[in-house]
Amino acid sequence: MKGLLVAVLLTAWMGLPVWAHGQSLPAVYLNARDEETVPDSATHYRVVDLLSDTEFGVREYSLVGMLLLRGTLSAIEPPVRNGVFTWLYPTGAKASEVPFRDNKAHGLFVAWYEDGRVRSRGEYELGQRVGPWLSVHRNGQKRSEGRYQQGHPHGEWRYYYDTGQLSAIERLYTGRTLNLTYYLPDGAALAGISQKREPPKFPGGNAALLRHIDQATVYPKEARRRNLTGQVFVNYTVGEDGRVGDVRVVRGLSPELDNEARRVVAGLPAFQPGREYNLPTAMTFTLAINFTPTFTLLGNTLPPQGPPIEARASNPDANF
Repeated sequence: MKGLLVAVLLTAWMGLPVWAHGQSLPAVYLNARDEETVPDSATHYRVVDLLSDTEFGVREYSLVGMLLLRGTLSAIEPPVRNGVFTWLYPTGAKASEVPFRDNKAHGLFVAWYEDGRVRSRGEYELGQRVGPWLSVHRNGQKRSEGRYQQGHPHGEWRYYYDTGQLSAIERLYTGRTLNLTYYLPDGAALAGISQKREPPKFPGGNAALLRHIDQATVYPKEARRRNLTGQVFVNYTVGEDGRVGDVRVVRGLSPELDNEARRVVAGLPAFQPGREYNLPTAMTFTLAINFTPTFTLLGNTLPPQGPPIEARASNPDANF
């Protein structure tokens, strides 16, 4: 929440009138760590509305103007979250919601799928997960169940396939795994899995993914004519079935370059799905598509693409 005071301080320094209730402070640009930055390095921006002397509405948007979250602050020096915070899907539907007390999540947390069905739920107590937590597959079957103790998973946790069959049983003591057993869909115990979480795999690996992007990317003629260069940052989700979806530009350059980057990412072939506790799991990533051609006798070439970075910082399921 850094940087919320910039407009207020500028007002004081410049001798301008005090902001009236109902008005909004100028937008503050933020990076992926919610630190104030310049627009060229930002991933999103924040607007604060002055509702009263002790209440301030806060909204965060992607750089293309898509509302990402909304909530209320009880102070802006330093910023203190109080009240309900809601994260949103690109469609405007709720993604998750949790109340805050004195800048810490406190109360019932609920996350939803895009169609409004519950995805997970549990309680926070002054910023720590406590008591029973439950997650649910899209078809309504239980996905996981267990308890938290002082912010740590504790006791027995069970994970399920979308058929209802056990996928894994883990026993923990304040977050430390004591033993973990995986199961095949037919109920037989599975050996040889060491990682609880595995990211999606592109056919041929990351090198093949970057080659595919290089070969698929076409530098638009209009952008070349206008000498537009730089990177377009695109979020995408690799679903439980391995297919790429929820493609959206989070930091763009121009309509033609943004559309080309979106087209390239949306056209990626299916991945091998990511997995958590042996369950196919949707995971979201951010990929920078380069548009900085080097002119050679053989034509335009693009600089090497960088690998995708998992977009976990913006995940509303993260601990607060």
